[in-house]
Amino acid sequence: MEQRPNLMALARQYVELHIGEFHQRRLDSLDGLELTKILKRKNPYLYRAKNILTAEALIRALLDAHLSSQEEAIFGEFLEG
Repeated sequence: MEQRPNLMALARQYVELHIGEFHQRRLDSLDGLELTKILKRKNPYLYRAKNILTAEALIRALLDAHLSSQEEAIFGEFLEG
């Protein structure tokens, strides 16, 4: 009888080998980021409507939005390996 590879073990091994690359790409996406470029792409009035009133909260929200959009692409490429 032919023995099938354990898919969970293979997936775990792949993740252990490549997870560092995934996180490095997330960090790399932040390295070249400039506030002026983000503000050109985002509508600051939307954040005002969300009751974001401090610079700290605005920056956090902008970074979260940027990472969220980048993570989908990065994760897709990560899975395709």
